[in-house]
Amino acid sequence: MNVVASDLEGTLTTAETWRVLGEFVKANGRSAEYKRFFYSNVPKVLLSRAGLINAQQFRESWFASMTRFLRGFGKEKIDALMNEVIDVSWSARRADVIAELEKHIADGARVIIASGTYQQAAEGFAIRIGAEAIGTGLAMDAQGVATGELVGGVSTGETKLTRVREKLNGGTLIAAYGDTEGDVPLLNFAREGVAVHPDKKLRAAAVTKGWRIVE
Repeated sequence: MNVVASDLEGTLTTAETWRVLGEFVKANGRSAEYKRFFYSNVPKVLLSRAGLINAQQFRESWFASMTRFLRGFGKEKIDALMNEVIDVSWSARRADVIAELEKHIADGARVIIASGTYQQAAEGFAIRIGAEAIGTGLAMDAQGVATGELVGGVSTGETKLTRVREKLNGGTLIAAYGDTEGDVPLLNFAREGVAVHPDKKLRAAAVTKGWRIVE
């Protein structure tokens, strides 16, 4: 069976989980702690944007660090956060790219949204277009309380590709969509790579390999 995989943030939506997460933890009693974290990391943000440190590694570290603010939150609050991420992401969706995925589904392909965001958020977005989802697991303890840790690492780069390959079940990845260098392994594995509003490194790869670029 033909399979199509797509990144989520930056590719199917302009929204970013970390921004929603930041507002959520500030509204739930952790504003001072979050602000200290944010401003202490501003120098790294600038270095990342200047290309002086690895942007993908920094994004992964940032996401894992922000997840620690969820420690101690129960299922009700976590569900509220995930619903907010889904709603914000959907309201900022890229309709043209989603239309391509819906066309693939109409043609009989399986579509997998493979994202670094939390599994629950990825699933909530994917279900709106009839797709499957691979995200990053949020660790919960036996009482259903968030530990502040991730399960198995952030689903980006080679980790994302590995998880997509495990879901193929003998199918062929005919196309893959992404927007950053972290999506290069996935696009490189697919029969057709599609770079959506790509960052500098993905754009360079797309030009070299002849991938389609969506602006």
